[in-house]
Amino acid sequence: MKTVNQLSAAAPHSHVMLLAHQRHSGRVLCACQVPKDSSSLSAADWALAVCRHLGGSAGGSALVAKGTGSSDDITEALRWAEDFARHKIQR
Repeated sequence: MKTVNQLSAAAPHSHVMLLAHQRHSGRVLCACQVPKDSSSLSAADWALAVCRHLGGSAGGSALVAKGTGSSDDITEALRWAEDFARHKIQR
């Protein structure tokens, strides 16, 4: 979460998600933060959708959230996360 907080502070109007693959366990860690004025995408909804897509779970608030899942292809998971956010924001 520290890295997500730093990135969000550097770009306060950005939606930030970090996915980190834990090779020894096969787990993917997910952390995200959205701007305070983000009415179309909450961090909790974003993290939960991504982690469920990865067979896991997540939780948090409208502004920050984190969770875990599993994936052999973190690139695909990142694309899915970007597509989900883009779809929600464009509504």
